[in-house]
Amino acid sequence: MTHNRFESPESQDGSESSSASDLSGTDHQPRKFGFWAAYFLVVASMVGAGILTSSGFTLHDTANPAALMVIWTLGGILALCGTVTIAELATMLPKAGSDYLFAREAFGREAGIVVGWATFVLGFAAPTAVVARLSANYLSIPMTERFEFGLVEPYLEPILATLFVGLLMTIHCLGHRESSGLQVLSTLVKISLLVGLVVIGLSFGQGDWSHFAASHIPQSQEFFTLGIGLIYVSYAYTGWNAAAYVAGEVRDPERLLPRSLIAGCASVMGLYLLVNLTYVFALDPHEMTQLSIPEVIPVAQLAAKQLFGSQVASVVSVLLGLGMLASVSAYMLSGPRIAFAMAKDGAFPRFAAKLHDRRQTPVAAIVVQGLIAIGMLWSGPFLAILNYTAIGLAVVSGLVVASIFPLRNRKDLPHPYRMPLYPLPPILYLILMGWIVATGLMQDIQGLQLAEAKLPTTMLSLLTILLGLPVAYFLARRNRRPG
Repeated sequence: MTHNRFESPESQDGSESSSASDLSGTDHQPRKFGFWAAYFLVVASMVGAGILTSSGFTLHDTANPAALMVIWTLGGILALCGTVTIAELATMLPKAGSDYLFAREAFGREAGIVVGWATFVLGFAAPTAVVARLSANYLSIPMTERFEFGLVEPYLEPILATLFVGLLMTIHCLGHRESSGLQVLSTLVKISLLVGLVVIGLSFGQGDWSHFAASHIPQSQEFFTLGIGLIYVSYAYTGWNAAAYVAGEVRDPERLLPRSLIAGCASVMGLYLLVNLTYVFALDPHEMTQLSIPEVIPVAQLAAKQLFGSQVASVVSVLLGLGMLASVSAYMLSGPRIAFAMAKDGAFPRFAAKLHDRRQTPVAAIVVQGLIAIGMLWSGPFLAILNYTAIGLAVVSGLVVASIFPLRNRKDLPHPYRMPLYPLPPILYLILMGWIVATGLMQDIQGLQLAEAKLPTTMLSLLTILLGLPVAYFLARRNRRPG
């Protein structure tokens, strides 16, 4: 197999260290993404399954609108703390690879491999499957209400989701112009739908502000439930670091990366709070407690049905299903850049480092992620994958944010951007991530003690990350072999 002409010297000799010039320069990918493409990538990566499902769980479990708003505000602060940290890291190392690259330079090659593989699987392939399934769910609700699909109906969602992933995988293989144009267009559609739900719903919808009267100071046992809710909220905010994944392809990264990351995260936080305000205006919290968990999953459709009636709710469901394809698109755009950077560094199969000769896109890496996502979306319902993914992402993001401590004072790296209030943002982020993981473990332990028939998803997520250790050990030994 011939060497890719875009390979860096470090990928050919297996060296674990990189010179300052290598780290601060590009990795030979064309810098064609501007501020708006990076901004919309952040927004599209964040606005996905979480905002369309998580609030239903909290209202169902607590009937406490004020607590709902508090955990979404706390989740936004958490995301902003992570964002300013990643903005500093990305401007130090404006190259493809992001999580893998930061962990590698901070903690060593083996740590980078563990983080990179976990990010590729838990951070991109699994969410691609989750959102594709949820998109298919929203699109299929009006279809199953009007038509009989017989034996095909149980497989309708995964069939539609597979088609979506395959289509978007193909588009992102075509080139930067197609990727950027699709990202901006699909994100505008999705954000317009949510903004329309807020503006039209609050102005003309059949809601009731008295629903906020159900707010109360949480009792002791309710704090644990809200901790579970924060796990889902933190997952809803994931994607705040999306522009860092294409840092090697952003023009003027020292200036545009911090702006696009922070502006994208702040915009989504404001949108999320307004959407949750609309949910509470539309839905009676006490009535939500009477519904089953499957019934509260499509909380956005429930709100639209209450605000506008069944017919409008069906239209909203279809439009939201189409809008969620923007998130699938964002994952398919960002994730392959992790595999691309790892493959160049000998930490992923070599074919993933190959760029298309004419289109200059990492086609092989895009296809690998798409195939893994398709396998996952057929493995079970989206909630099972969501629970499995959320905790793993909390741990991985914590490791990446912690990279700032050893890297901030390195003399061989540029430092064009310095976060405000350092070291408070990364410390606060790590404390809250620790709390989320501890709550997830407590939930697993309670489930095992009560002999509930559900998988210990937190433990499985942590096990997935730990399985990266033998992979890292094998790859490190292979790259140290002579010749």
